[in-house]
Amino acid sequence: MTTSRRSRGRPPASTREALEEVAFDLLLRDGYEATTLQAIMAAGGVGRSTLFRYFGSKAGIVWGEFDRAVERLRAALRDADDVPVMTAVRSAVVRSTRLSQAAAPDSWLDRFRVLDRDPALVAEAAAHWRVWGETVSGYAAGRTGLDAGDPVPAAIGGAVQAAYVAVLRRWAGAAEARGDDAGAETVDIDELDRDLRPVTDAFQAVLDGVTRG
Repeated sequence: MTTSRRSRGRPPASTREALEEVAFDLLLRDGYEATTLQAIMAAGGVGRSTLFRYFGSKAGIVWGEFDRAVERLRAALRDADDVPVMTAVRSAVVRSTRLSQAAAPDSWLDRFRVLDRDPALVAEAAAHWRVWGETVSGYAAGRTGLDAGDPVPAAIGGAVQAAYVAVLRRWAGAAEARGDDAGAETVDIDELDRDLRPVTDAFQAVLDGVTRG
């Protein structure tokens, strides 16, 4: 069971990030279906108008930052330097992750734990992760002149997404083992670059063969 960080004497939540932290404490402890908006408001010390101004709904709490993370990835790919395709992909994933962690340092890894494990969210999480992977596939296709649905770009998106989730799961497990709720002491973004490199290097070799052919 996760111990709520609010129990450590923090004042009532007054920002989106603080209220997200409260919400994900409850979601981890009680599950998505059992966590009510009333419980989140009570734990955060905020009223209904504040919660709805920030999120609009319980689903907005869960998915809003994920969608912003996809937008960060899309922007990082759009702004990538003129480097090999998979180098750009790896750099964009690392950069967008760093920005996501900075945007919600006290809840971003908790969010992943909820999305990855809560039975009520598994199907929708898969759909959101598919969009993440298709963002990578679309970039690879655009750089190579292939169709995003062709086997190679599609495989790139799926493989990079799977490798990324594997790293997040390792971080989440290490955070739990340490009792580090936010994962701040567990996450090493530079480690992400090293872990993705074998995958991206392998696909760069594939792309080199395709483009030469």
